[in-house]
Amino acid sequence: MNSARETAANAEAFRRLVESRPVLTGMARAGEVIPGMKPNTVLHSGPEIEFSAMRGAHRQGIVGALLFEGIARDETEAVGMIEAGEIEIRAANDFNSGAPGSGITSSSMAVLVVEEKTSGIRAFAPPIEGVQGGGLGGWGVCNPAIRENLRSIAGVIAPLFSRVLASCGGIDVKALFAEGVTMGDEEHTRQVATDALFFAQMAAASASAGLTAEERCTLLDYLGSCRRFVHHIGCATAVAALKSAAHVEHSTMVTAMGGNGVEFGIKLSGRGEQWFTAPSPTFTGRYFSPEYSDRDSSPWLGDSSNVEAFGLGGMAAGAAPILIRSRGGDVATGAAQTAEMAKICLGENPQFIIPMLDGRRVPCGIDARKVLETGILPMMHGGILSREGGQIGVGYARTPLECFRRALN
Repeated sequence: MNSARETAANAEAFRRLVESRPVLTGMARAGEVIPGMKPNTVLHSGPEIEFSAMRGAHRQGIVGALLFEGIARDETEAVGMIEAGEIEIRAANDFNSGAPGSGITSSSMAVLVVEEKTSGIRAFAPPIEGVQGGGLGGWGVCNPAIRENLRSIAGVIAPLFSRVLASCGGIDVKALFAEGVTMGDEEHTRQVATDALFFAQMAAASASAGLTAEERCTLLDYLGSCRRFVHHIGCATAVAALKSAAHVEHSTMVTAMGGNGVEFGIKLSGRGEQWFTAPSPTFTGRYFSPEYSDRDSSPWLGDSSNVEAFGLGGMAAGAAPILIRSRGGDVATGAAQTAEMAKICLGENPQFIIPMLDGRRVPCGIDARKVLETGILPMMHGGILSREGGQIGVGYARTPLECFRRALN
């Protein structure tokens, strides 16, 4: 039964979500901006998990972070320090952070900063690593080239990036994404138009930010080398918006979703920061090479599923026919998926409009009660990671039903 107090609480949580005003304000070292981050802290995606139970991208990513920070000299020393309890390994979402894939974040790594202007809540995500792709933050891969690239991003790119954003007052991410949705992006696995819009805004702002010609070229060369840069902005944005709608007593709206390759977890607004977990779901999708198969893929690993809870990705499937076609569907398939997702949501986001669906809005505000009542599970778009680390395909997965059962128990 849906109680009156839950209905009222959900209305408040939903209002906070759709009225959130996430603004990209800068980039800085994680240890300087993430509250509670220590030199020996390493964050990862999904619910907390013991190092001994971690799979490829997380396990090698934690070790890689310790090598990058100079805390350990080699893998043997790193593992020894972890097993001795000298390293604090924590869930990124519990620190208002979140990123695709491994979500590995250590103190000296750069993170994007997004501020939700209504609540003042700030959220974070490591940026995509330019020519190194997912690198350490996303794929959990660390080698000398990746370490050098991370140092350059934190030491050179981050200050330039922040100066440009300070000069223009930041970038309104919801407005940016709203425009991208009208141009065929669903803002989780497809951001082609939105990347171009973002680059144009940064290029224009950099012209009047007081950068030298060399500094401007350095920044724009980096941004130009980043395929899907806005995906990582979206991850931080989703966390900022969802956190602003959290802690509404009695609300059954989902405010976090993420997987660690072993377990998948959700949080509900009315249950604060408590995780409710079940085994991570497996993917259905397309592999980049015929050498890969389901045997090679990791179950869901990453916090980019927060983008779904925010109200994009699978929710906006009807806006992205090219993406849906790449997995064998068509316009009707995407429209049907968006309509199905609407049945488990509290409403629609008035800013995210799908022109080809006669201007309907994208559904958002996943209600755990409706999931249990209908049996419809959120369909999450995402990249398929190898069990050994690195991305090997794209596809989708369904959030486990048991997460919702436990959350409402």
